[in-house]
Amino acid sequence: MEPVVSVIITCDYGSGKPEAWDALRAALAGLARQDFQEPAEFLFIESAEFAPRLPSDLKTVLPSLRVVTAPAVSASELKNAGVRAASAELVAMIDGDCVAEPGWLRHLVNLLRRHPEVSAVSGRTHYGRRRFFDRAMALIGRSYLDAGRTAPTRHLAPNNSGFRRSVLLSHPYPAAGGAHTSNLQSAAILHDGGRLLFDPGLSVEHDYGGWPMEREIRHSMGYGVIQARLLDRRVPYARLARLGYLSIPLFVLLRTLHSCWNCVRRARLYGVAWYELPAAFVLAGAACAMEAPGMLRAVRGQPSGKTSFR
Repeated sequence: MEPVVSVIITCDYGSGKPEAWDALRAALAGLARQDFQEPAEFLFIESAEFAPRLPSDLKTVLPSLRVVTAPAVSASELKNAGVRAASAELVAMIDGDCVAEPGWLRHLVNLLRRHPEVSAVSGRTHYGRRRFFDRAMALIGRSYLDAGRTAPTRHLAPNNSGFRRSVLLSHPYPAAGGAHTSNLQSAAILHDGGRLLFDPGLSVEHDYGGWPMEREIRHSMGYGVIQARLLDRRVPYARLARLGYLSIPLFVLLRTLHSCWNCVRRARLYGVAWYELPAAFVLAGAACAMEAPGMLRAVRGQPSGKTSFR
């Protein structure tokens, strides 16, 4: 039977390392546990460089997995290669370090069916519920698009989203600008009259490596904050990015205030108690400050620098 949905899995961080393969196994196990009863295809897209290093046991974790090799290297280009290889009109995107809740795929397909006017949907990402640090950093870094309910959004999380394939063919993932410029895609879809939805039922647990990983994330995010706005004036606050060096402290301040406001509004959704908020505010300030070096490189017109992101 023809699949009703194509699930595209890519790795955007730490590819080729043993810990990345462990995270991928966990992600595939999560997909194997989905309660979706209709035909689905699962495509893992990998570059020709890393494909020969793939662990031999991946198909024992998810027997229906199909590995597609592409000449591309960047995560955006791999996702676009996956879209071209997909055979279903509905496309689910998940990163290889995210474990989906058992109802994730069913919820995604039903949501797109109930809302034919919607171009794409995105869901909630958390880092687990055990440690305060993990809960707080997910709240700080991931709640920006979380409305706590099904609601319109202007953001899409590239690690956890669903699309109509025709939308992805018209609005591919941006190949320029670095790892954290997915808002270019969202802005283009909205500009062309598309609609985006957030829904908390699309829930995944992202593998999280603590403060060293956060530092690298923030450097890449800082670069993307400036670079995306230099590339596309439709991205909110694009004029601010054209202030050059002056834009850096302004963006750090605005993003810190926005993160703290999100902490106040969304704490309960991420398991952060009210008395833990002061510590979350401190972490938000520290995390946003770590974006400044990446912003500086973008302002200077330099590449993003050495990174584990693709």
